[in-house]
Amino acid sequence: MRALVLPILLAGCSLLDPYNMIGRQAGEGTSVPTVPVQAPPERVLGAASRASAFDFVWQTINDRYHDPKLNGVDWKAVGARYRPLALSARDDEAFWDTLDRMSGELRDAHTRVDSPDRVALRKSDQSISLGFSFAPLEGRLAVTSVNPDSDAWWAGVRPGMVLVAIGGEPAAAAYARLQAETRFDSTERSRHFRVLRKILAGAEGSQAAFTFERADGSRFDTTISRRKFTSRAFASHRVLPSGLGYLRLNQWAVGVISRVSKGLEELRTAPGIIIDLRGNPGGSVHIVDRMLSEFFGAPTEIGRVTTRTGEPISMLFGAVEIIKLKNTIRGNAKAYTGPVAILVNAQSASGSELFAGAMQSTGRATIVGQTTCGCLLGFLGYARIPGGGELAYSEVGFVLGNGKRIEGEGVVPDLPVPITLADLVVSRDRALEAAQELLRKRIAATSPPRPQVPSGS
Repeated sequence: MRALVLPILLAGCSLLDPYNMIGRQAGEGTSVPTVPVQAPPERVLGAASRASAFDFVWQTINDRYHDPKLNGVDWKAVGARYRPLALSARDDEAFWDTLDRMSGELRDAHTRVDSPDRVALRKSDQSISLGFSFAPLEGRLAVTSVNPDSDAWWAGVRPGMVLVAIGGEPAAAAYARLQAETRFDSTERSRHFRVLRKILAGAEGSQAAFTFERADGSRFDTTISRRKFTSRAFASHRVLPSGLGYLRLNQWAVGVISRVSKGLEELRTAPGIIIDLRGNPGGSVHIVDRMLSEFFGAPTEIGRVTTRTGEPISMLFGAVEIIKLKNTIRGNAKAYTGPVAILVNAQSASGSELFAGAMQSTGRATIVGQTTCGCLLGFLGYARIPGGGELAYSEVGFVLGNGKRIEGEGVVPDLPVPITLADLVVSRDRALEAAQELLRKRIAATSPPRPQVPSGS
């Protein structure tokens, strides 16, 4: 019977597969495995191909976006404004960027257009970058991290340094100019990372010049080359010197679930666990649900999902529900019952926000760090655009059990711990320190009192 059903599914019949999941490739957000359909991208898009690609993106969003009101945006007016801009773009990269900026009018980080080059990098888990990151901090643009394999590291760039100039232009002015040219997003926090991409990403081997200032006020100029980096999903765990358990994962991906399960099993006797989701941009909601079940001993409703039709996401005439409207975590008799703290920052997005938000709203964990991205919608996989690009569009919204929506707001920490220039310079992880202190107090408060030893006569 399965052999007969498979060819029907691969045909992508709209009755069997109303969400067109067959043929779409799984991606971040709410994802399900699908059968990839490969088609070589066009090297140079002609006028007809550009028009076809534009119409595909506009119509697909118009017909399938999770909110039938399109977030209150006049989508027809948006299309009329962007169509001449796209068709007259100076080159193909500018064309794809224009489509992406159009999708950004919805102010939704998950709805986006990737050019064929970005598609190729994403599928190979690669990126091209200068190898460092920075953020507005204390009124300046501060380096927050540096990849030790990058030219930036070997040029002497370190966290806590400040950008003074970018390509000879004052850094603050360059940042403001590029921000004005960058598409809108779910929040200004998520928009910042798109500005970063404009500055740090580019063609492999291309260079950019910077002036940095050290903590002692001295400055140096350097020219850094962009290199290709591989970013695979990983998870790690350990028992900290404090005796508390520590679990970190950088993506909610199928490839890390076995390591996460192993880590939780080995940390089961720890008096408290810290889960580090800083820098984790999201992944599969099914993986999130699996990990949530490790912390609830009984079935627990953590919220609900919203769809365009108000119906569950399903296939086979509704016989197979891929995503249910009510999000209930199955109870686990072996669930970890000790106190939990979750570390988050502005780069914690999507699936990380769902996990942290669910744990927070149910009172199961305390959130420590900085407010998250505010990017919690879901999509079911990338749709291939004529010409070789790919489109992601939000098809699922999330509402937590307490009625809160994370999209556009973020998970606000119970214990805020700001990042400071001083901490970056000395590599001090104040958020981790605060989480440990919080759990130690919780553990002490719930531990039985020690028996009194009578004093000698």
